[in-house]
Amino acid sequence: MRYFTSDTHYGHQNIIRYCHRPYTSVDHMNTDLVNRAAERLQVGDDLWHLGDVALGPLDSTLTHLARIAVDVTLVAGNHDRCHPCNGTRGERFVEIYRERCRLADLVLTNTSLTLSNGIEVNVSHFPYADPTIEGREDRHGKVITDKFAPWRVVDDGSWLLCGHVHERWRQRGRMINVGVDAWAGRPVSESELIELIEGGPQDIDVLPWPRRALRG
Repeated sequence: MRYFTSDTHYGHQNIIRYCHRPYTSVDHMNTDLVNRAAERLQVGDDLWHLGDVALGPLDSTLTHLARIAVDVTLVAGNHDRCHPCNGTRGERFVEIYRERCRLADLVLTNTSLTLSNGIEVNVSHFPYADPTIEGREDRHGKVITDKFAPWRVVDDGSWLLCGHVHERWRQRGRMINVGVDAWAGRPVSESELIELIEGGPQDIDVLPWPRRALRG
């Protein structure tokens, strides 16, 4: 079975407050997120991580993903230092991510895959562009520009699996956010995604985090 997740932000203290995660410390968060993934995944499963693995010292944060004992494909996000949005300096981090996360594969921008029901989906860290935002003025009169536009998938009418938006939504039309803040801290299975896709385009709120996080 394939599973999907994103935006774990291992090592990022402030994400606990930003996204209202139920953790008392960053160590508590790191351990619990690994435990939640390990509870769901079994030997022979595959995990697709759609970006933003960790923030902070890479020596001590990337290895949390390696603790999940399945094959992992990383689709890099803007907070992953290997992503092309970080310029040419990102190139020197490619092998660091491969080795410290023990990746089976690394996708630096976007890709597509065919689900077990035959539906082909786009896969990216980023959602499709929002045409209602680009070019508008903010409250200070400054024109809003999308700095990640060059790395977004072009909306070709397909379904999109993504991350990046954290707790804002779980499904928005044909886009499904697989991030931990949308799925109560756990990876989402391919069968769950297929069920949403077969339900058609709609808007669905995030699942709430459990009141108490698992103990490490």
